Amino acid sequence: MHYQGFLAAMSPGYPYRRDTAISDFFSRTLTCSSACDEMAISIVGGTVQPVAVQGNCSYSIYAGPDLEYVFQFRLASLPLETETIQLARTIHGSVVPAVSSYGQLANVHVYSMPRVHGLSYLDLILADIYPRNSKEQFAWRKTLVTDIACFFAASFKAPQEVPSDFRGKLRQQYTQDLESLLQSFPPRFHNIIQKCLDSMEAVLDLPVVLLHRDISTANLIVDADTCELKGVLDWGEAGLGTFGQNLHFLQNLICVLDLPHGWRPYEDYPILQETFWNKFQDEVENISPEIIKTMKLASVMGLLLYRGFTRRLAGMASSTPISDDKEGSYNFLYLDAFLLQQSTRIMNLD
Repeated sequence: MHYQGFLAAMSPGYPYRRDTAISDFFSRTLTCSSACDEMAISIVGGTVQPVAVQGNCSYSIYAGPDLEYVFQFRLASLPLETETIQLARTIHGSVVPAVSSYGQLANVHVYSMPRVHGLSYLDLILADIYPRNSKEQFAWRKTLVTDIACFFAASFKAPQEVPSDFRGKLRQQYTQDLESLLQSFPPRFHNIIQKCLDSMEAVLDLPVVLLHRDISTANLIVDADTCELKGVLDWGEAGLGTFGQNLHFLQNLICVLDLPHGWRPYEDYPILQETFWNKFQDEVENISPEIIKTMKLASVMGLLLYRGFTRRLAGMASSTPISDDKEGSYNFLYLDAFLLQQSTRIMNLD
């Protein structure tokens, strides 16, 4: 989910409009929403309904007699790699929906997938069924964190073969990006960025795996009663990298964003951390404390590279280090909380 959609969901006063987001998307295409809707109906019948919060570079709708399919229309520069999604299904099984491709409509790519039964974890949080720190919420979070540990463990246990120069190219890119952040970021981050540079070789020794690069609470589909993980969506930006680069997402599950103040730990934060790492180690087996530490360093590095730059999307302006504008300030909420704030940081790098 684009940051504007997330802020709209978390803050009712935030000026997000679905119609505006849809219009913005089609202003970059040679087609329109009605043509996309008609194409979906011609394929599966029934009716269509736009998804509540749209992505930054796609138009998504539910379609079918019972709205049992999801159709996504993506910019020509951002096709889904169906081979990558098939690899994800091989690794993670049924939580990754199968994707069908229908070619192009004008200059947008057309895909469909079965709609996963359940609701997004973000919607479950916003439904506010139980108080934040109730025993029911504790049970939900523990269930989901356990399932997420299995998700990451499955990735770790499926290392991918890569060309001999793959890690060298990663080293070059990571070093270039981190040095760019070192030059542009406020001094409070400099020590952490330097620690990542100093730890580069250890991080690059971790297995190369398939990384979901855009995990969010909006992309996790859960059972509405138990909070068991039922689906992981939005694999459009997935790709190969060293394990741990997306592990920072765990913090999103064990902390809560209270706008405009920032991230705070849930009361069961220590229990959730312990639950995740105990389950992960049960699934992986024979993993040393030193490797766990390196995974956390990779998580810190991944957060800096993910939140430290404007979005890196094909066919759009090159990414640059974030600044103190609206989107940059939102990203700094993550960086301050998960790198610096004692109660919510990934690890202590002082």
